[in-house]
Amino acid sequence: LMATALRLASSRRAAHKWRALRSFFPRWLSSSTANEAAAAKAAVAEADRVNLTISNPVLLLNNVSHRYSSLSRIVLEYADNALDDREHEYRENEAYAYPLEIFVDLETRKGKLERVTVRDNCRGMRLAKLMRLLEHVGESEKKFTPWLNGQFGFGVHAFRAAADQLIVRTKHAEEDHVQELRICRMDTSFAPALKSALPLEHASPSGTGTEVVMDGIDPDWGHDLTCEEMVREIQHHFERLLTRSGLSIRVRERQIDSKRSEKAAAGGAARKAGGGAAAMDRDVRCSAFDYDSIEGRDFTPNVDNDKLKIRLKVADREHEGQRARVFLLGRRINEIGNILSFIRRSKHKQQLWSHPQLVGYIEVQDIEPVITRDEFKKNAAREELYTALLSVEGKLQKALSEELDKQRVVTYNVIENVLGKALKRAIRIDRNIASPPGPSDDVSDTNAIGSLEESGTTGADTKVVEEEQKPTESSQEAEPTPKEKPKRSGPGIVLRELPETADGATRRYQVSGDLIEINTAHPDFKSRIRQKRGRVQMNDRLGGYLANVITASYKQQMYERTGKTPSADEIYDDLLRSASDIEQSLKKSMPALQRELKAISKDGPKKDNIEEKAE
Repeated sequence: LMATALRLASSRRAAHKWRALRSFFPRWLSSSTANEAAAAKAAVAEADRVNLTISNPVLLLNNVSHRYSSLSRIVLEYADNALDDREHEYRENEAYAYPLEIFVDLETRKGKLERVTVRDNCRGMRLAKLMRLLEHVGESEKKFTPWLNGQFGFGVHAFRAAADQLIVRTKHAEEDHVQELRICRMDTSFAPALKSALPLEHASPSGTGTEVVMDGIDPDWGHDLTCEEMVREIQHHFERLLTRSGLSIRVRERQIDSKRSEKAAAGGAARKAGGGAAAMDRDVRCSAFDYDSIEGRDFTPNVDNDKLKIRLKVADREHEGQRARVFLLGRRINEIGNILSFIRRSKHKQQLWSHPQLVGYIEVQDIEPVITRDEFKKNAAREELYTALLSVEGKLQKALSEELDKQRVVTYNVIENVLGKALKRAIRIDRNIASPPGPSDDVSDTNAIGSLEESGTTGADTKVVEEEQKPTESSQEAEPTPKEKPKRSGPGIVLRELPETADGATRRYQVSGDLIEINTAHPDFKSRIRQKRGRVQMNDRLGGYLANVITASYKQQMYERTGKTPSADEIYDDLLRSASDIEQSLKKSMPALQRELKAISKDGPKKDNIEEKAE
């Protein structure tokens, strides 16, 4: 009992001392206890964690590679590595120490693409770096270098989507021979790099460089890749880099023989003997687009940021391949109209930003892309870019509308000429019905529609013009006379907005002398007309409406001038016959009309046409 009492007393004294210490050093003792508890908890949690395991890395890489939509985009990955390799010297000196040359060689057999080789004269890769391509997937040494494009470390495996194997030959200044590494897309293990039996075809002055060969191209991927397509893709993707002096990217095409082994042996012997590069069937140098060649109005927002450059232009005609695009470090990211994070904030959406008459480029340097490289991650730099673009959105839309109005003037002029010819044909038919022609009269011209390029001359009128233009003995020697504008004969047709009547009604048309003016602001006209990118599109539905309006106005004029008072049945039959005839004439003219309307948007409205229409 005494021993127990002493132990209890001792424990009470210890507890009292502990309480005293805690009251004197409360923060230090409590934090120490908390840290110990947290460490113990973390140790238990770590023991319970499950490690991530990829059972088939090759299958995963092959699936990731299918993020590429075309073979040309895969080829760009390997060309991009060459540009990154010498970017440091260009940034330091604003020039290359020696010309940077990149060759993209397409080799076909019996019309099928079999091999694609990307050659450069850069610094090459050390053996350790070459092997790192295989051993460390998903890591990129360029990630922490802001002016380099590579970020994700998957580019070297892009070939897996389209080719059986990748062959890399490279020579670094510290190596005494060319290293060769082969990667097969279905292999899970790889042999180390070996000494290559072939020298580099296009090396730097010091003998360095790299060749990347995609061998065994899948037919489904290779059938669309031509020399023209590869050149177009390079010029679009590297457009801003191609403006640099000292940079050359060439696309070459060659047919290879049926006996591959003999060709390889012969080619290898020639290269070993110093025979140089094999002859190519085609050789095209890529070039940057010249935006100064486009007629239009420039828009350059004021941005106080050296890493952001914006140049936009509203052109006077469509330029399909040069829609406004965003470039990161000189490489294309996407058309601005396809960047959804921006379009969601835009007032005019794709109607403005995807229009082929809005051309130009936006160069950025410090906006991080997503892994698919078609969008940007959200950050302050992206916000600055979007704010700058939205600041000029209203001005761009206004300028684009003005250009489209100019085209609409000329477009209506073309449609008016076609409508006028159809009306003249209907008038001739009415005359023939009122006064049937004799057996010797020729009425075959009543079915003639005439060329869209002629104005006010169809049928019988065309014959008169042709007779007047036949050269005579005196006219052949006469001095040429200025071309006179054709004079309007008979009623003419004009498409324009008409004011409301005194009681506020919207009229379909009005007759002013010999002119039939059709109201383009009438709801029935607006509901039938179609526009593509702001360009008027003629269609059968609009043609039927115009035929009815023209017939009603023309018959009204005819009855008033002739003093004829037909019965209701006669009027009904007369209107149907003439409207049907005009509508059929328009249908026959539709293909040629559509071609001419399309040409207006591509070639731009001519100033003479606009002035003539205004007159």
